[in-house]
Amino acid sequence: MIRILTAVLALAAACCAPTGALAQRQLPDMEVRFDNKEPAFAPETGPQIVLSTTNNDYVRRGSMDPFAMLARTDGFRVARQSGDLVSALKPETRILVIANPFLSSFRDFPAMTPPSAFSDSEIEAVRVWVEKGGSLLILADHAPFGGGSSKLAEAFGFQYLNGHAAETRAADAGYAHVVIDFTPQYGLATDHPITNGDTGRAPIKRFAAFGGQAFIPADGARQLLTIPQGWSAIFTYRLEAELDSAPRIDASGMAQGATLEYGKGRIALFGEAGGFTAQVIDGTEKFGFNTQEGSDNPEFILATLRWLAHFEPKR
Repeated sequence: MIRILTAVLALAAACCAPTGALAQRQLPDMEVRFDNKEPAFAPETGPQIVLSTTNNDYVRRGSMDPFAMLARTDGFRVARQSGDLVSALKPETRILVIANPFLSSFRDFPAMTPPSAFSDSEIEAVRVWVEKGGSLLILADHAPFGGGSSKLAEAFGFQYLNGHAAETRAADAGYAHVVIDFTPQYGLATDHPITNGDTGRAPIKRFAAFGGQAFIPADGARQLLTIPQGWSAIFTYRLEAELDSAPRIDASGMAQGATLEYGKGRIALFGEAGGFTAQVIDGTEKFGFNTQEGSDNPEFILATLRWLAHFEPKR
């Protein structure tokens, strides 16, 4: 846990660095492997997943490539969007993934109200697409990453807190503890199709989140990951530098993961992105499902994708 906490703090310290500098520090781990013994679909025959690149250096620099590689082990086809966000909403797109979009002008706004990475017309197009049967996966990390999808999430009734989710006792002691090891006893819901084995994956017993934000779910949503007691939302872009001075509120009971049936479509929204991929910081520190702490995360990720794809295993 100490090694992971060190890696997360290194990432938090870099969160206001120029994009190029951060890209050099944080790279996808393309050597990670997952042995998928029971894929949902034959290779390259499953539903199409599209990774959005609109105002998204996180996806462009390859941070979600390990996620894509994992999805392909289950037979999903994965592509990157080219063009504006609306261009991703093609008939063959079954799951649209939006991970950590943000504008470089975020510094001009309070941490709680970052600028939208998407226009009103793009947001409305996505909303209608989901209502008609599309599936949407949103990964919205700690500030400033992910804040650009706040307005998109609001179109479906979700409210981001932005900032950082951090353990209150640790913050009071002067250090940031942001890793949440979700278990059935610690915020992981076990009665959801994603976690109870209904998708054909093994029942989920653990999901490791490597630093993110809290959010308030939409009416009718089901919480998958609940912020435990004793955790706060701290409103800052610079967690380490402003740990003592930034405003904070109690985040206990709020969500870091939830799902929603919306019209004919489905949404899965998570206030954390690192656990959904695998990265290396400064060439040495692993971060995500390439770690021992995150070794159970691939099962959770694949179950989430299967739920979004309306997959029903043969009984």
